[in-house]
Amino acid sequence: MSPVAFLHLVTFFFFLAYGLTIPSLPLYLESLGLKPAWIGWAVSLMPLAGLLLRPFGGWATDAWSRRLPALLGLVASAAAGFFYLGPLAAVLIGRFLQGVGIALFAPSTLALTSDLADEEVVGRVMGTRNLLIGLGVMLGTALGGTLLDLGGPKAVFLLVFLVQLPWLIPMAKTPETLIDPKPRRWWEGFVEVFALAPLRASTWANAGFAAVFSILQAFYPLFLIRNGYPASWVGGFLGYYSLVSVLARLPAGMLADKKDPARVALFGFVVATLGFFLLWAFPLPLVAFAGGTLMGLGAGFYLPANIVVVTKAVPFRLRGSAFSLFTASWDAGGLLGPPLAGMVIGLTGVSAIFPLAALGALLTTVGYVLLLPRR
Repeated sequence: MSPVAFLHLVTFFFFLAYGLTIPSLPLYLESLGLKPAWIGWAVSLMPLAGLLLRPFGGWATDAWSRRLPALLGLVASAAAGFFYLGPLAAVLIGRFLQGVGIALFAPSTLALTSDLADEEVVGRVMGTRNLLIGLGVMLGTALGGTLLDLGGPKAVFLLVFLVQLPWLIPMAKTPETLIDPKPRRWWEGFVEVFALAPLRASTWANAGFAAVFSILQAFYPLFLIRNGYPASWVGGFLGYYSLVSVLARLPAGMLADKKDPARVALFGFVVATLGFFLLWAFPLPLVAFAGGTLMGLGAGFYLPANIVVVTKAVPFRLRGSAFSLFTASWDAGGLLGPPLAGMVIGLTGVSAIFPLAALGALLTTVGYVLLLPRR
């Protein structure tokens, strides 16, 4: 198996383990006696850890090793499954460890993969990676819900540990691509990459669309239920546009190899924005699925193409810092979007999510165009 194929395989199981916790962790926390408000804080420990640790992950990937941060991230994520098996205090530690794992694993494996991939097929490689991440999360979520019904949360968390455990030793033997590491102060790499216009544009867009999609995921279910639709419609809609996104990622990556990846990403942003406006106009099923189609198609195009933009714009020695900043922007958007939207919804009603998401997507797309360097 080639090193790139191995990294794809490990990435799939890493995100499958993450998907396993999505349906089970909130219910398990409730069974331990936590009130809904505290459950929200407990769940947010993962993105909080991600934001706090990503600067270290990026620095370590550029100044220390490409491979070791990925290995430590995999260890932390596997250990999270073990801690989830314990009492409440251990569960909270496990949630934080899962965030540590993503903070270390994501930027270092992105840098490793971009180092090992041939430049002429980097889009195809990143499209495949994005495809496997999406499949891993989707399969993990479905498997986690089923296993929760059959064996309870302990069975789910044991599987979180077990699906990652076999990859620790092979991960330690992955080729090291940072042959001549040059230690530097932790902030220097971030200053250098932030000076690159394509990196600023891609990071802005990543944060903006993370915010608008998180607004939709947080409040669209409430809108549907208040309009008399059962939970199955909620799951059906969210699952549908996620599936469209996953299926579009590999063709989008291949297109980014042949065309300007920034233009491929822009196409994705425009299509996703049109989807949000269509959902604003027709928010109820079945017509809402037309908006979901465009949203999923747009996300499927911009996710891999945006990574190719970063890969081609950033020097080899700064890829860890660049991907750390880039992936942290997704956490930042996901953390900021729902609370800000919640304040507006509290004043105006839940229907406000549609103009908020649509206008937020439009603002993000326009900002992306303005931030790109003039040709």
